[in-house]
Amino acid sequence: MDTKRMILIGALGAVAVVSFLQLQRMNTTKETITETPQVATAPKVEYVNEVDYVDVLVATQDIPLGTRLNAGVINWKKWPSEALSPNYINRKNSPQVMEEMVSAVARTTIYAGEPIVQRKVAMAGDRGQMAAILEPGMRAVSTRISVDSAAGGFILPGDRVDIVLTTLVLNTPKAGAATGQKNYVATTIMENVHVLAIGQIFGDATQGEASILGSTALLELSQTDAELMTEAQSKGDVSLILRGLDNRRPGFVPSAATKPREKSSAVSSMVIYRNGQPQTVAIQGQ
Repeated sequence: MDTKRMILIGALGAVAVVSFLQLQRMNTTKETITETPQVATAPKVEYVNEVDYVDVLVATQDIPLGTRLNAGVINWKKWPSEALSPNYINRKNSPQVMEEMVSAVARTTIYAGEPIVQRKVAMAGDRGQMAAILEPGMRAVSTRISVDSAAGGFILPGDRVDIVLTTLVLNTPKAGAATGQKNYVATTIMENVHVLAIGQIFGDATQGEASILGSTALLELSQTDAELMTEAQSKGDVSLILRGLDNRRPGFVPSAATKPREKSSAVSSMVIYRNGQPQTVAIQGQ
């Protein structure tokens, strides 16, 4: 056998040995991987701290400006202690506040779900409570009243009235007469006016009075109407005429100062009795 053939056989043998060893190593690694048991990964546990809650007074519906609070519009709601503001009203610190809030009035609009805070409500006896009842842009004007001029005392806070001004008119004296005949003219100067208070009682007559006797009535008027009302009180007697429930809705009839009514210039007269004495009253513009 020549030398070249021996070298070739030796090289092939070496290649065969290396290939065999490599194949054995691969099989051993595969067996090791296959036999290695799979270890299950434990699920990650999240720990949550227990949340402490406090009852907070909130609005259960939208509460417009000037609305008197009651049990139907406010209630307790659980609130996280960590998110509790010092301005919120909570049951732990103020257990009796629900009863006190019944007589309060919203100084501004409070929306449903919003916590009640003291600066947004006017409590009974607060100096700003009457101002909180007024609608935006309106004024509170007082006028003198009596049982005769206020529907016998049956006009209550929250009612709507017409305002009638009665003035004295002196006719030209006839020939031979020392003075002219006295006539009274009654004119409706405003309609559908909201009564805020009678005497010191205001709101919506929540005490359930059937009638209220007072010497003054507080009326809600626009600035123009307030000027007209002040002027009217210096001209004669002012009377309040109670409107029925079917036509007392806000905006049902504008006040006379906002939308003057057209009247006839004709003057008619009628005789009325005051304290047993007949008096002729002139009625203008029917």
